[in-house]
Amino acid sequence: MLKYLRLLIIAVGGACLSVASQQQYIPIMLKQGESDPASLFRAVNVGSDEALSALSEYAQQNQDPYWLRQAAQLGDARSYYRLALNETEEAPHKRLMAKAALAGFAAAQHEMALLSDSAENKRRWLELAAEQDYLPAIISLYQWLLIEEQAEQAEVWLEKAAPRDANSALLLAKLEWRIGKYKQAKSWLSHARDNGVAAAGDYLNWINRYWQRKGNGLAVARNQCVIRLQPVVMSLENMQQMAQLSQSFKQDERLESLPICLLEPVWVKPKQVKCDENWQSHRRLGCDVRQLSRLPLAEDFTHLMVLAPRGKANVHNGIMYLDQGDTYSVFVHELAHFAGFVDEYPLSTDMAEMVCHPYSDAPNLVFVTEAEELPEKLDGWRKTGEEWSMAKARTCNNHQMQAYKGSDRLTFMEYHDQAYIPPLYMALWKQRLENRAELLPAFVNFAQAWEAAGNAELAAQWRQRANLYQFPALADSFQVDSVLSPL
Repeated sequence: MLKYLRLLIIAVGGACLSVASQQQYIPIMLKQGESDPASLFRAVNVGSDEALSALSEYAQQNQDPYWLRQAAQLGDARSYYRLALNETEEAPHKRLMAKAALAGFAAAQHEMALLSDSAENKRRWLELAAEQDYLPAIISLYQWLLIEEQAEQAEVWLEKAAPRDANSALLLAKLEWRIGKYKQAKSWLSHARDNGVAAAGDYLNWINRYWQRKGNGLAVARNQCVIRLQPVVMSLENMQQMAQLSQSFKQDERLESLPICLLEPVWVKPKQVKCDENWQSHRRLGCDVRQLSRLPLAEDFTHLMVLAPRGKANVHNGIMYLDQGDTYSVFVHELAHFAGFVDEYPLSTDMAEMVCHPYSDAPNLVFVTEAEELPEKLDGWRKTGEEWSMAKARTCNNHQMQAYKGSDRLTFMEYHDQAYIPPLYMALWKQRLENRAELLPAFVNFAQAWEAAGNAELAAQWRQRANLYQFPALADSFQVDSVLSPL
């Protein structure tokens, strides 16, 4: 027994001496490995980490699946990752990717996060990869945290990504601007612009031209404007939206004959005007009208357009509300509401009760209980001299009355993304704008708001301006004094 133990010790010792003696040849094996991966393999087996890295590099560059497998089995995480990417079947792909991730390869950890259905696992893998300073994982992590409404944690990672990723710099600039860190926001915008993000340059342009000053270049003038629309911009993104709306309105040949002007915007800090996406629990965007009335508005404005971050678009009397996701087609749809046009999609029961009645004066619709009543309701349409194709509208689907529209096609009053405005509608729109008595300016909103607040004096001042707007021929009968200047 002692004899066999002595032989075993000698054999092991000999093997150790053999490995140790071979290690002196590692530089030679590495040199040979430039053309012979087998030499690298032998070097790995005698303890060379450099050889393992070189073998993995060789296998990947030469797309060699055999040596990829060998390098992976020897513990190279990158090789597991490459094998996973080359695998077309889902189960083997996930298995190999998991091995690479567990071995600490950041790209594989990021991929495992993307493959995971578990929020806990997704975050764990993203954090492991992000802590290795892997940029794609850092970006994915802050994006996921933002979706999860964990803004403070997201900002930590966003700040790590911004110096190396221009789009992250742009996003960080927007967040900084939103919380009032204007200097830092401008710095990040400059960084994003200098690294190829054109939108960042646009934002800087609007800041330089309009922030805390009266700029120019976005107004759209028309002849003898009846509606002079004053934009009120609430955010950086809304300012960019305003520029796009202005450009589209200027180029829109459909509307160029309408006496509607777009004034230069007033860009205000969010705290200047309280707005909410569920204003007074009405499930739509709204703002404190009294605060709006105190803004430095243009002297000749008649209507307002408030561009705020979030909320459902709507028009209330002389004020239009849009959020930053609303497109130009939404703007045109809402603009028609100023002239009394009514939606042609099904209204809610409460709204239908207000709109669907025999005495409604909506230009684009007529309301009847029986179809036989239609001929006596069409005088307004006949006076335009335009032809039309009668069709049922869905406006009053939740009411006992039936609405009819003057077009058998989908129009811009039924779907926002429909560009079609029937000739009849254009004629009716012009007619309505020519009769100011049927238009409600923003002054009406202001008067009502101050009346509700118990300030009869301010309410009377704004009511006077509303009367002057709606009945200009009677201006001499009104007392015009200093209160009629912007408040």
